[in-house]
Amino acid sequence: MQRSNQFKPGHNIKGGRPRGSRNKLAQQVFDDIFRHWNEPAGGELCKGQAALELLYREKPGDYLKLTASVLPKEFVFENAVTELDDEELDRMIEALRERALSAQQEQTLELKAQPKALPNGRHGRH
Repeated sequence: MQRSNQFKPGHNIKGGRPRGSRNKLAQQVFDDIFRHWNEPAGGELCKGQAALELLYREKPGDYLKLTASVLPKEFVFENAVTELDDEELDRMIEALRERALSAQQEQTLELKAQPKALPNGRHGRH
């Protein structure tokens, strides 16, 4: 015996929540986080901005990962560079290379400055 509430083959479902909509709990959580993010943290910063600034200063690698995770998968630079001529583009590329090299050198210096652990778990410098 077939129940009357079962869908027949080929039936298209037309009801339900619209695509991309949130349920009430998810929407409330999102609203709460958004409200907390925007609360004043002192000075001109809100709590969200202050948290980002702290992450940037204390863990720049994690800050970069977070930043990359929220960017679109296909980040388009066309708007920024379409009006630049070849010489300006070359200068921009060179400046980016210098920044990357400088950041890499800073990271290397930081790693060298950290004490090395000995096999017994002690650090080499005291």
